[in-house]
Amino acid sequence: MSMGIKIAGRAIQILHVEDNYGDANILKQVLRKAGFAHQLTYVNTGEAALDFLNQRNTFVNAPRPDVILLDLKLPGKDGLTILNEIRQSSVLKNIQVIILTSSESDLDMEWATRLKADHYVVKPMELVEYAELVKILRQIWLKTFHKQRP
Repeated sequence: MSMGIKIAGRAIQILHVEDNYGDANILKQVLRKAGFAHQLTYVNTGEAALDFLNQRNTFVNAPRPDVILLDLKLPGKDGLTILNEIRQSSVLKNIQVIILTSSESDLDMEWATRLKADHYVVKPMELVEYAELVKILRQIWLKTFHKQRP
């Protein structure tokens, strides 16, 4: 966990749903250097993401994430299916979802928009290009922080 911006006196809970361990590790490094107080949980399948979000199986005590970073290309249930299930749930629908994918497909972007993804970010090819994602996360966190202040 790194120090920095906190929401309601606690670290930001981030769920990263990504099947590529290398990409997950890069994101972990980027977030560590970004200076945000965060707790990052990584799962590598759509089914594991739904188990985590619904606090079932091995994730019974999982914290509710503030932000979900969701890849589209996942084994089993894909990211758009997961996004749809999140938005259909009265408990989960207000969680910020950022699509973080290698897909530049107009169709994927259109479906993500229809399913109410909060942001669509194409995975950067270089580590330094993650600055845009950090900027989006910073905006989300600051907005959430200011909303929760009295």
